[in-house]
Amino acid sequence: MGCLKVLAISMSVLMIGLSAYLYTPVPDDMTEPWKLRSILAAFKMVKLISGVSEMVGLGSSVNVTRGLIKMFSTQAVASKSDPLLKVTDTRLSGIPVRIYRPKSAPTPSPALVYFHGGGWIFGSVDQYDEFTAEIAKAANIVVMSVEYRLAPEHPFPIPFEDCVTATLHLLQNPQQYGVDGNRIAVGGDSAGGNLAAAIAKRFSDEPTSYVQRLKFQLLIYPVLQPFDFNLPSFHKFKDDPMLSKEQVVMSWILYLGLKEPEKYYQDFAANNHTSMILKYSDYARSVSQELLPERFQTPPMDILNKNEGNDALSNQIEAIILDATFSPLLAQNLTQVPPAYIMTADTDVLRDEGLIYAERLRRAGIRVNTYHVKQACHGFCYMYLSYSFTQLEVCHRALKEIVNYIEVNMNKE
Repeated sequence: MGCLKVLAISMSVLMIGLSAYLYTPVPDDMTEPWKLRSILAAFKMVKLISGVSEMVGLGSSVNVTRGLIKMFSTQAVASKSDPLLKVTDTRLSGIPVRIYRPKSAPTPSPALVYFHGGGWIFGSVDQYDEFTAEIAKAANIVVMSVEYRLAPEHPFPIPFEDCVTATLHLLQNPQQYGVDGNRIAVGGDSAGGNLAAAIAKRFSDEPTSYVQRLKFQLLIYPVLQPFDFNLPSFHKFKDDPMLSKEQVVMSWILYLGLKEPEKYYQDFAANNHTSMILKYSDYARSVSQELLPERFQTPPMDILNKNEGNDALSNQIEAIILDATFSPLLAQNLTQVPPAYIMTADTDVLRDEGLIYAERLRRAGIRVNTYHVKQACHGFCYMYLSYSFTQLEVCHRALKEIVNYIEVNMNKE
């Protein structure tokens, strides 16, 4: 009986500790806070399991996390049984894509090429199935969701080039898919927003007409720069459980393809990965918080932002991080890119770079629509829609805004 009591007490302590670990306080003004806590608890559980698995040698945390996310995505490929859709898995110049065509859509139809989020490390067409299917049905357009290869196995420029290849194939062969070649747009969330903005910039630089054929770039809380990790939103929300500063920094390091990423974390997180010359260059001015709305600006953090920098590391990565197809916000000329729709979330570490990009596009003469979502954190659009038991009204409102923008702007001259 003594052993049973010890076991019972131990299990109780373990459950209490686990409950305390999984519980995350959220701001009082958040709508439906219990739903947000449910999502955050699931994320924490995945992080805990993947971390322990790597520690005991059962697999890398990246691979374990991928497996767990796939297991939890119980609604994957639900679209294939949707009576309102025709869903086809195919390849565009060798790149896997899933094509969603509403049965009521016209032929030829406008099309959105969509790139999923996940920090270039996680995510898949299956995991985004419900979200991309909803966009296709609600906007009554063709949506092509691209299954690009993932880091760290496939670092930059491989994911980007996969997305370029798929998009270019559609631009060159729209009639093959019943698509109107003059009404094609690109879009994505988080890392997918980065890829969409990078493609929009790439095509604007090419001596072709492709940029004219991209109607717009749809960017949902995009990640746009690895230059300054101490913008006000990075500082204010650095420990946000949905997306922390550490997660963003590590994602960039893995996307860069640097080996032993933990070795570089402190330099990146302290803005020590860029040289003093770069810190006072036009690239630094491209991400200045002076481009933010005044209410989001904070006093400069000179110690963190203007340290001497690690010249050896800066020289190693400079050519890549200054490349506009890697860091769209660092592009020095934005005058030819397509119009943009940029959605930002109020408590997101990536909030400021989305707002800065919108302001830079406006100053470049580009038509920009913004939608800043209060009472929302990073990932709300995908996460709250893809798990029906935690759907939030804020996500449905955001989806309506996205669909309204698509409907209006696909037909603009």
